[in-house]
Amino acid sequence: MSVFRSPRHASRRPRSRRVVAVTVAALAAGSLTTTASAYAASGTPAQSPRTASHDTRSPSAARLTCAINDTSGCLNNTATSTFTTTTSPADADGSGNSFNATDLTGAAGWQSGKTVTIDGATITLPKFGTGAYDNMLASGQTVTLPDSGVVNTGAAVVFLAFATGAPVTNATSTITYAKNNCLDPNGVPSDQSYDLSAVPDWLSGPSSAASITLVHENHSDGTQTSPNSGPKVYAISVPLTCPGSVISSVSLPQLTDGVQAGRPALHILGLGVRPTTATGSGSSARHWVGTWASVQDTGKVQSSNGSTAAIDSQTLRIPAHVSIGTDSGNGVRVHLSNAMGATPVTFDAASVALQDTTAAGATAAAAPVALTFDGSPSVTIPAGGDATSDPVTLTVEQQATVLVSLRVRGMAPAIPGHSAARTPVWVSDHADRTSDTDAGHYTQTTYTGLPYLSGIDVTTSASNPTGSLVLYGDQSVNGGTASDDGRHHLSDAITNALADDPRGGTSVRYGVLNAGTDTNSLLPQITSSASPFGALNPLDRDVLTQGNVRTVLVSTGATDLLNCTGNAYTCATDVEDGLASLDIRLSGYSTDDSQLSINQQPVTQNSDITVYLATIAPFTAAHPGTAAQEAAREEVNTYLLDNYPGQIIDFAAAVSAGGNATSSTVKAADLSDGNPSDAYYADLAGRYVDDTDSGALVYPPN
Repeated sequence: MSVFRSPRHASRRPRSRRVVAVTVAALAAGSLTTTASAYAASGTPAQSPRTASHDTRSPSAARLTCAINDTSGCLNNTATSTFTTTTSPADADGSGNSFNATDLTGAAGWQSGKTVTIDGATITLPKFGTGAYDNMLASGQTVTLPDSGVVNTGAAVVFLAFATGAPVTNATSTITYAKNNCLDPNGVPSDQSYDLSAVPDWLSGPSSAASITLVHENHSDGTQTSPNSGPKVYAISVPLTCPGSVISSVSLPQLTDGVQAGRPALHILGLGVRPTTATGSGSSARHWVGTWASVQDTGKVQSSNGSTAAIDSQTLRIPAHVSIGTDSGNGVRVHLSNAMGATPVTFDAASVALQDTTAAGATAAAAPVALTFDGSPSVTIPAGGDATSDPVTLTVEQQATVLVSLRVRGMAPAIPGHSAARTPVWVSDHADRTSDTDAGHYTQTTYTGLPYLSGIDVTTSASNPTGSLVLYGDQSVNGGTASDDGRHHLSDAITNALADDPRGGTSVRYGVLNAGTDTNSLLPQITSSASPFGALNPLDRDVLTQGNVRTVLVSTGATDLLNCTGNAYTCATDVEDGLASLDIRLSGYSTDDSQLSINQQPVTQNSDITVYLATIAPFTAAHPGTAAQEAAREEVNTYLLDNYPGQIIDFAAAVSAGGNATSSTVKAADLSDGNPSDAYYADLAGRYVDDTDSGALVYPPN
């Protein structure tokens, strides 16, 4: 997990020929790609009249105060109704429209007044569907964090929020730390401002970034509709400048004290604190670090015949080829996700084991270790949610394969997870086989994706914790055309290259996590803020929630170029702007390896994340580009290598026939049936290790 600090390249901006700002029309249309627009002479991005930005009106009502685990005192709007054919008492947007309570409680499994864990933060939901207030319309409320009973220290604050009327941008306020917490190097207390930099509209916002998308919208005239893009709720994280410091309160932005038709408003269902990766104390103190990860990018894992995969009261056994191993503490924990699911899922049992290196497949080397969740052998994860197991003791060597077994309760007609995994998955008969060592009751599935499992962490020493490298990108990271044994993704290739590199002593020195996906653009919307800003998904979920992130390698842009129909200049500059924005956003975060001040309290100066951008490899015969798209690719690469002030890994040169960034073809040795082969990913990995270990880069991986 990561926290915010001023970007290392604070002065970095995209090319001087233009400055970029978010286009509200694009955001409202559900696009997360970027477009260019000029700053006004004052340097402030032009704002749409339908975009709320720093609304300074003073609400007429007195400031409301409540606790983070009981927000009833701060609620001032009703946005959810139980559908009837009479007039609805709810009004989320000033036009009498509202969420349908049954969609939340029944279909999604979000229980009124209970908790839900989203992106690692446990959030208490308000009671809804009764006609009473059920959300905080942002008007300067103060949410306090009690001394006990809640998580009041961590790495980030996660808000469950949505906008009505239009997207809301640059909604700022303050996080206040407890006395003698968050001290600067001189021992002076320091609170922090924050910025919910872009909160999408509940109807027009992108489904790809939503925590939950519902089916129905209720109306005040007693009717109900099913919009093409249903009502949505978003999780937005704000990084803490002082990870591990005790928070006393969070003030909400002061925007409005009422809803009006067509006027933007910010609604907050609840908020929670995402814990740091530190665990234990004294001689038992450890830091968690990610050793394996899988992006959640589909609500329906497919089978090889094109049908939607399903499961019925069976046990899944999922292999994970890890990078770094456990330290002397031998601690392991597992992350499960229903982030892309439309309905809740219950796991009646779960276990973790090492794969038998001789028999391989679904055979465990020893009896699997049972997993628990808050002490219970079972866990129910609502739609959009996630869960982390309690720690267990298991000795895991670097580059080992771990088997995670999950007994799914009942029928699941669709399975969320990672869409293109190139990894075998086994399923049992209709029984709990999580404790089985042998593979007798397991059969290999035809799944093309990887269900439910999103990450594995191991412990490292608290006095000298190890960090992780996150590979964030498209097909170049995901390895969708690599061998289908789950051991030839780019993350595996880099892990192998680190182990084989004599400069590193043949050890894997940090976790290597795959956050690659074959889905559409990963380039972010562009915003401007001097405060720690909010991170939307998928960036927050895929990168910033991972265990002790210290380095991020970004390899993306090819999909954007292949989808671009403009001229080469336009296509190239849009990608350049998006990459620069992503770099600035990520390099503004830091690890949660907090140093201590003279008073033994976390300070604001933490090691900031190292960010590398990769050049874009040549297009392949399977996905050929037009002449304009190829020219744009070469232009992007030339800009990155010759003019960009950040750190670049030249992936294009590693796999191109000409051995340089502007060669237009991939070398034949790296292709199989016109697609990137295992050798292709090995060459990318070799380039990464050579560049980062040779001293060629200003900032080596942490």
